[in-house]
Amino acid sequence: MLNKKALCLVLSASFLAGCAGSANHEVVTAYNASDDAMTCNQLTAEQVRVQAIINAVNQDKDDVTGKDLLDGILWFPFNLIAKNSNYKESLNAANTRLTRIDYLRKDKSCSDEQLAEAEKNIEKRLEELKDLKDRQLITEEEYIESRKSILTKG
Repeated sequence: MLNKKALCLVLSASFLAGCAGSANHEVVTAYNASDDAMTCNQLTAEQVRVQAIINAVNQDKDDVTGKDLLDGILWFPFNLIAKNSNYKESLNAANTRLTRIDYLRKDKSCSDEQLAEAEKNIEKRLEELKDLKDRQLITEEEYIESRKSILTKG
């Protein structure tokens, strides 16, 4: 009887742990060896990608999901510390990267119109993707993978 209770407890804990998920946002490198060789198009795409990371971190910080509540119950305070550390590290790195890209874009006299157009394009694609998810035409997993692809590849 005790073994069944222990097994049930272990399975329940495993299930709950599988439902929980900590924030894990990309931490970009501020300086890359190939930065100086990047074209205006590449710099623009990189700037939009990094800004999207910042937006995702800020959205994650503001949104509270069921996973966040479960994390808080199961792993508090460790998960809270890990999430806050990831948020800070990701935002600091992304802001440093944006400063670097902005410097390179100015140095190469890249146009601001090109940046605005690239941002609109990615924003439109993300809105279309969210609409597909909201209409339940794609799964949450497909949405996450597609969103990641858009944000990393532009």
